[in-house]
Amino acid sequence: MEEQAFAKQLQICADTIQAVASNVERGVPCEKIDYSDLYAVLYKLIPLFPRSLDLYQKRLRDIILPNIKLQNAVQYNQFGQQIIIPNNGINPIVFGQLIATIRYIQAHITSNNDVGFWSEIHPEIIKSSRELFENSHYPEAVEAAFLEITIRVKTIVRDKTGEKVDGTSAMEKAFSANNPIISLGDTSTQTGRDIQRGYMELFTGSVRCIRNPRAHERIVVDRTEAIRKLHLASLLMSAIDNATI
Repeated sequence: MEEQAFAKQLQICADTIQAVASNVERGVPCEKIDYSDLYAVLYKLIPLFPRSLDLYQKRLRDIILPNIKLQNAVQYNQFGQQIIIPNNGINPIVFGQLIATIRYIQAHITSNNDVGFWSEIHPEIIKSSRELFENSHYPEAVEAAFLEITIRVKTIVRDKTGEKVDGTSAMEKAFSANNPIISLGDTSTQTGRDIQRGYMELFTGSVRCIRNPRAHERIVVDRTEAIRKLHLASLLMSAIDNATI
């Protein structure tokens, strides 16, 4: 919802900027173009910025908005007294900076569009990880995804056997090639047993090398690596969906 609100307000800002730019192109002097509507839509945009765009947020909040209005004119009467003449026009230099900033934001969003990426991710992984990911908490997003898998597997084991196991022990018991609780292949055949064992090693290895280190140490995970690991988490979660339990 926050992402949609930001995108909607960003478009309103872009449309308002275009309207102002059209006036400039028609030759309307900047001092004759009222700044208030543009200021208002930009002001509403500021609190909606996602954390990944905080650099642009600070530029808009601290540099552009305070200077978008032309400075008031100062004149002196015949007695040398200073007279302030209010000016509600658009500062053309800052307006140019604003156009560039909004274009940068739009280009950034386009180049980092995650619509296709999330359409490939398992719904349960989206629930556990998307908000963390989109707030640039990449290690936490990965940890949440594999924790979701672990919880699902150990719950199945508990419901089927009454045993309370966790982590790699839960994976080994659930996907055992000899007596699987979650069956991913026909274990009456060698191929089926190989598939079952391969998945057991995938699940066990994921817990051992992805989830467990994150639970005990501060591991750095960048955006690209997080996407790869979320795809793996989705593969594993989908395998459970298609398994015989």
